[in-house]
Amino acid sequence: MTTTPSTPPPYLLGAEDEERRRLIFQGELLKDDTHALLDRLPLGQGGRALDVGCGPLGIMDALSERVGEAGQVTGVDAEPRMIEMARRTIDEHHLSNVSLTNADAADTGLPQSSFDLVHTRLVLMNVPHTDQVLDEMVALTKPGGTVAVQDVDWLTRICEPPHPSWDRLVTAIAELWRRNGMDVMLGRRLPGMLRRRGLQDVQVRASTHVFQHTDPYQTLLVDRAKLCRSALIEHDLITDAELDDHIEALSRHLDDPDTLVVHATLFQAWGTRPANA
Repeated sequence: MTTTPSTPPPYLLGAEDEERRRLIFQGELLKDDTHALLDRLPLGQGGRALDVGCGPLGIMDALSERVGEAGQVTGVDAEPRMIEMARRTIDEHHLSNVSLTNADAADTGLPQSSFDLVHTRLVLMNVPHTDQVLDEMVALTKPGGTVAVQDVDWLTRICEPPHPSWDRLVTAIAELWRRNGMDVMLGRRLPGMLRRRGLQDVQVRASTHVFQHTDPYQTLLVDRAKLCRSALIEHDLITDAELDDHIEALSRHLDDPDTLVVHATLFQAWGTRPANA
């Protein structure tokens, strides 16, 4: 089944092949965290799982393995180009028990109360209608099933030694997200958001990663500033020339072997939809 969202919220990081590569690398980076989460969830062979905002892969490969041939995984994404990327990735990974739906995460058109697990990773921070997405996720979960969310919190996003260009770009990008109705400090609020929706036995786990100059994600902040260049300038958060200066200065700093980058904290929160809901 394929549905098309009428007005999906804009994804500020784009949907080109470069973003596909970044998201797939991101999945590899967070692979251990993903398995640590799934090990804590009651999803077994023959289960039905939904990955909301799946992008080109999300955690559909891990879910596919967990539910086995008798199970079914569905990926949903509002961006048609992401769905096309996901089709390519599914074929490359031979994921025969995975299907895709093009729909807004807040209005998927999928049958309610039909999934044993409804999951999303790094989506809620990037959409302005977080509450509606969570409401839809709960509605899609079977009574007794699990809702699981993974998202970051920029409370640990630092570089060492500090650098003024790092601080300038972090501040500008965080403000860009705020002006678009999004929150880079969302992670810490996830458990409370699940409890307010009536989920039971809500639990939380947090972790972070540290990068050095040889790691691809060492330059993630610079890469994001480049991707968001037009939006940053349109919102008068920085000038074109100033952005170039900060990107150049920070790139040199991050290439120093003595510079460490502490990534945003990844929060994982999950809970059970009451059996009588």
